[in-house]
Amino acid sequence: MTLSKSIPGIAIIGTQAKGGIRAVIENHKKAGVYGGYETFFIASHDDGNALFRVKLAAFALFRLISLIFRRKISICHLHGSMKGSIYRKAVYISVCRWLGCKTVFHLHGSEFAKSYNRAGWLYRALVRYVLNTSHKVFVLSDYWKEYVESISINQCVCVINNFPSPEFEALNEEREFGKKPQVDLLFLGKIGQRKGIYDLVEAVEYLHIQGVTGFKVHVGGNGEINKLKQLIDEKQLEKYFNVVGWVGGNLKRELLQQSDVLLLPSHNEGLPISILEAFSAGLAVLSTRVGGIPDAITDERYGILVEPGTPSSLAEAMLKYINNKRLIETVAQNARQRYDSLYSSRANVEKIRLELANLLPTY
Repeated sequence: MTLSKSIPGIAIIGTQAKGGIRAVIENHKKAGVYGGYETFFIASHDDGNALFRVKLAAFALFRLISLIFRRKISICHLHGSMKGSIYRKAVYISVCRWLGCKTVFHLHGSEFAKSYNRAGWLYRALVRYVLNTSHKVFVLSDYWKEYVESISINQCVCVINNFPSPEFEALNEEREFGKKPQVDLLFLGKIGQRKGIYDLVEAVEYLHIQGVTGFKVHVGGNGEINKLKQLIDEKQLEKYFNVVGWVGGNLKRELLQQSDVLLLPSHNEGLPISILEAFSAGLAVLSTRVGGIPDAITDERYGILVEPGTPSSLAEAMLKYINNKRLIETVAQNARQRYDSLYSSRANVEKIRLELANLLPTY
């Protein structure tokens, strides 16, 4: 199938729900990944009830078929994760395969391996089908490349580093380390068990019992906001927390500007965009040894990592930063240098564009 225009077309399929995957898609658009293409964004998922999500997925399928039949696209870039996302992507990839459209499956799933390893034969078969039949598979780190290659025969698995919007890069230059009386710690992510927010509450309780002061935890994210606030109240830790809720735009910029350390004690991850945003903005990072995070934070020059689900270790690591503002500055500046070389848009856009260009038909 050939296109009717000289400008190549690409469909981008993914969620429009708030979160990391949507942020990656938006960052790709802003950074020029699709420059020179006619682009068509197709929302295949969003927050809402089951009937709404089914209708949205069906409409996405209709739009995809229409674009291919009208010869508007030659590539489909599918952003996916796990569970329901796999079922949807299996359908879309099948349609693309039957109708002659090249596909890129971009894997973001933080619990992808966990879901696959625990699943029955049907889900595992669908995962392998998605991975094996995609013309290229994009993953977020060497960890995920090794895992995908262990369950798939696809020879075109590419590590594509996530990169945040460059809008926060200037914050690093404006930052004045050690000038504030307290250390501001920032949690950015969906509020729930997987991101480790309740481990963080327990860690703060440990510090409270030890009489540690001089810090504040700001929490930005959607999810179990009321449950979190209730837990904080029950433990009488209100003076340590500022629960903001979902943040974006200027509010997110303000939080990154006023904070010193990003906290992300996740139980499962791909490679969180919030860590890379922290790198770019000049924050030190405290996170966990899961998913692709150790590929970004290879040693303590670039951040502190603890084992997931260990509030006592988390509290000890927090105390290192709280008691040593010079450490925050050193780690933050090292991380920014790593960001510039590996995780900035400048370091990654051309790599993605080259991988996409290699899929374009030759006439």
